[in-house]
Amino acid sequence: MKLTNNITFKASASFGFCLLASIITSNDKVKANTCESLFGDNPSSINNSCYITPSTYKIRVYEMGLCTSDPLAGTTINSNDDVVTDNTITESSCTPTFQSSTGSLVDLGGNATQTLSGTNSRPPTGTYPHAYIKIKNTFGLKGTYKINSNTYYTSNDGSPVAEALHSEFDEDLMDFSNGKTCSGSPELAGAEVFTTGVTGTMKAVLAQVSGGNLGTYTADSSCGSSTHLFGSFQPTSPVVISNQTQGMEVNFSITGRGMTIFPDGSGGMSGFGGGPFSPSFSTF
Repeated sequence: MKLTNNITFKASASFGFCLLASIITSNDKVKANTCESLFGDNPSSINNSCYITPSTYKIRVYEMGLCTSDPLAGTTINSNDDVVTDNTITESSCTPTFQSSTGSLVDLGGNATQTLSGTNSRPPTGTYPHAYIKIKNTFGLKGTYKINSNTYYTSNDGSPVAEALHSEFDEDLMDFSNGKTCSGSPELAGAEVFTTGVTGTMKAVLAQVSGGNLGTYTADSSCGSSTHLFGSFQPTSPVVISNQTQGMEVNFSITGRGMTIFPDGSGGMSGFGGGPFSPSFSTF
């Protein structure tokens, strides 16, 4: 399986694909627009959180697959735009298309071609309205942002620094409302609906390994013990596998959304955080 320079996974003889639910890995809960759409290029100041394109966006993938029903059916967005969940992951309708016991580390940033190492499997012929992924809940991020002609660079903890200290930082997700640490009322599930670009509904719940199962949900009482993230995606159009289908191509987009910029309240920025990426599917 290859990750090509336009951020595409492709399997020819066998099947493999990847997707990710919309995941905010920062300390601040945010549903943001792109920085360019809000403030333009090189704004004099910013007053809201917003998305940019990171130069590095690393994830470790353990398993991906297709489903005939939603494995996170109990996780929904209510009328108040809040995420509610019954803490259930149901994989009975899902078929793995990629598996790696140790996880395959890939970088969705840049233009380099990469190999996703693991076992690919062809799903049965059918229509699949849902897909899923199991990844480590740690993200490797790197990027820059310019305000008032001053360029800010990511440091090893996500704070903005000068170019001499520019580095990648790892960000763990333990609580969707509080990022790396658990709040008094932790949110261990997240969801978002995309209505532009790649459209569909994305969901994710924090999980931990139990008995070899990477899809065991982390209860609120054990917040902080999560080791993985289980994500599901319902694209606007389902994935159809026919007898003639030989492979599947999945295009990822982190453009204008893979990293979050947080304001400092005085027109500048306080730090960098993670942002979502989204998939689109085509078969061949």
